[in-house]
Amino acid sequence: MMILKQNAVRGHASIVGALLGAVALFTLAGCGSDSTTPSTPATPVATATPAPTPAPSAVTCNPTPPPLYGIKVTIRDASGYRKIVGAEPLVVNEDGYCGKVGFDPNQLFCTTRTASDPAKRSCDSVAVGVSGDTGRYGPTWIYEGRPCNQPGDQEGCENHPTDQFLAYAKGSGEFAACAAASIPIDPEGSRCGVIQMP
Repeated sequence: MMILKQNAVRGHASIVGALLGAVALFTLAGCGSDSTTPSTPATPVATATPAPTPAPSAVTCNPTPPPLYGIKVTIRDASGYRKIVGAEPLVVNEDGYCGKVGFDPNQLFCTTRTASDPAKRSCDSVAVGVSGDTGRYGPTWIYEGRPCNQPGDQEGCENHPTDQFLAYAKGSGEFAACAAASIPIDPEGSRCGVIQMP
């Protein structure tokens, strides 16, 4: 059986070698030709820039968070005009989830993991899904009912460049962080968390 396999491999190798040799001869034969037809350079084909691919760890969390109860929005840095606000998902305590991940097993809801748990960011990502405007894992930020896209010093909201769970809040008004439409919400919960800036 082994001899048959080796002979088959040798036979395929001979065929491939013969084909490569024939290609090389045709190529060399064309090298000295008098062809006056100018060769046209190939037109480069534009390729689409691929969308950012989330890290595999961003989409796995075990145990998987239960339905979303809400999103807690807090000020992380209040120094200056451009403040940093952050979002943290809260999930219902379904099937003892909160106790399984290190919280009081009797509370009604909890965050997806404790602050020191290395899986926290991945589990937060699973709990809120992908932002509708940036395509990154994290909430969609909204300022006064409009998308978060006011760059520079213009009053409004600006997405953080590297962390979708953070945003820049500039000026006063209502800033909200909302989970993706595909995320299941507890009947008594809310898809968005809101903070009112004075």
